[in-house]
Amino acid sequence: MEQYIKKSRKTRKQGNTYITSIPKEVIEALSLSEGDQLEFTIKNDSVSLDKKLLVDTQNIPKTFYEEIDYFMNKYDETFKNLVER
Repeated sequence: MEQYIKKSRKTRKQGNTYITSIPKEVIEALSLSEGDQLEFTIKNDSVSLDKKLLVDTQNIPKTFYEEIDYFMNKYDETFKNLVER
């Protein structure tokens, strides 16, 4: 189900930085926690805010990278041909 939330906040200046608060409804909708990273995307006169998903690479086994390298090398020509289409 698509969720629609529209809220407004004023900005204030602190030093050389503009600061605004994030409405509770937005925090809940994005499941934000302290320390989460946010991405702002600007398109024309519109701004979108997304929670950046971070992957903890320490939990990815070394074999995963080896298998990806193998796969990419094995199908390198196929990928190049797809790009040329």
